[in-house]
Amino acid sequence: MPKRAILVALLAAALALVAGCGDSGTVTVTVTDATTTADTSSAGTVTAAPAIEADLELRLPPPKSIPSLRPGTATVQPTAQKLVDSLYSTGDAAKPAAVVRLDAAGYETGVLRDQRGANPRRGLTLFRSYVYRLRDQAAAQHEVDDSVDEVKRDSTASSVDVEVPDIPGARGLLLKTKSPTIDAEVLYVTWVAGRDVYGIQSFTRAGSKLYRDETIDLAQTLYLAWKEG
Repeated sequence: MPKRAILVALLAAALALVAGCGDSGTVTVTVTDATTTADTSSAGTVTAAPAIEADLELRLPPPKSIPSLRPGTATVQPTAQKLVDSLYSTGDAAKPAAVVRLDAAGYETGVLRDQRGANPRRGLTLFRSYVYRLRDQAAAQHEVDDSVDEVKRDSTASSVDVEVPDIPGARGLLLKTKSPTIDAEVLYVTWVAGRDVYGIQSFTRAGSKLYRDETIDLAQTLYLAWKEG
């Protein structure tokens, strides 16, 4: 799945986040928040998530894995279109091709959770984690490699590889971008466990704590827990 556009959008979001961070921790970029929808066909009931989506939600990092994050609720990404809409900027011309690519890879479903930083002037402004399931492990690894290679090749943001030890095929990038008023950093780590693609994206203003080591440790813990599928 071509994800250069995803990371470009993420970098723009990072700038908007850090530029909009007031003392209260308010951010000005739209992130994914969960809503609960009642099943109006049966009074007093709420439709439960299918078993596969509940299983994927268990594979997300525990909400307090990284310090100083506000609570966040996982949102189901039941189709490739929904996932792309969640990750890409509105109006991005790459979105239709991304949907086709994910569908061709056997996209089944996914979950995504955004958590805002409690103290964005000193720590993270946003911590995004997601897991989605594809046809097989080979398709999942292809997505991981494609996402990082395209960002390195096509993004105008400066980037350096980040080593992710002890996870076969895992990739990581540290991206840095600038605006006239503020600089921002994004740590992007992605890997495969079974036939699931995992992603973690951490955003911060330059000079604030990015929790790089803690994020790598978290990725290793999740891989060990779920590598058998």
